[in-house]
Amino acid sequence: MYITPAGRDLKQLIEKFLLMGVNYSQGTDDYLDNDLDDHGINSNNIERSGTATYTSLEHVGDEGFGYFGAARDYADYTDDEAAGSGGRPDYRSSYHDTDGDGAIDLESEINFHASVNAAKRDRGSSDEDPTDYSQDAIDGFLHGRAIINSAVGGALSDSQMSDLVMYRDQAVLAWERAIAATVVHYINDTLEVMEFFGTPAYSFSDHAKICSEMKGFALGLQFNPRGQLNDADFLTLHDLMRDAPVLPGDADVEEYRQGLLQARDLMGDAYGFAESNLLIW
Repeated sequence: MYITPAGRDLKQLIEKFLLMGVNYSQGTDDYLDNDLDDHGINSNNIERSGTATYTSLEHVGDEGFGYFGAARDYADYTDDEAAGSGGRPDYRSSYHDTDGDGAIDLESEINFHASVNAAKRDRGSSDEDPTDYSQDAIDGFLHGRAIINSAVGGALSDSQMSDLVMYRDQAVLAWERAIAATVVHYINDTLEVMEFFGTPAYSFSDHAKICSEMKGFALGLQFNPRGQLNDADFLTLHDLMRDAPVLPGDADVEEYRQGLLQARDLMGDAYGFAESNLLIW
């Protein structure tokens, strides 16, 4: 009993908001941030304390990557495989026994959450304007980690830090764009389910689920300090989405439909999404 009469799917709202309020926030606004001294990617890379086999900077880089949720060999997966939607039999469920030990290591051999969403949006992008958020993200993480590793035992030079920030920005932007594209995906799904109002094909539970996923992810966009959506647009987006869906028989169905179309256009403008992708994600 987690769907309210107003059309809120509390299971989806809580799950998606926690993915953003914990994973996305911790990754982008803590471990991968550089706004504080001796914190985030400004952490010490000179020495490993006690029995630790890593420096503080190695740790924060790895933990930021962990919140993105990708397998270590994420770049070896096709979009279908990372999305759990086909491909090679040993990869097609978004995990792979890379070391051949007969088990799936949950820390390194399976893709979770944001990394899966990135692959879903890439595989769903248009042929004329394909996206590659999954590759952009993993490239940013790996190049950044290589810089950290090469400098262990000494402070990063100004040039190394500049490059690390650049690759951090690449990874975080790809992560954010994939989430924003997922919001667009659920806007489109909401518009589609509304087409079934008044017919046997309409499902109240599907409608509640889709709208709540849309809202949960969209609420979480506030947690990235380098986010592309400014405060005014964030508020406008949520005004247009409202706090619960408009249901069959409500007087303002068409007004809400137009609001969702405006919300989709707002996301397209904020993130530079191609029109061809806005229409099909």
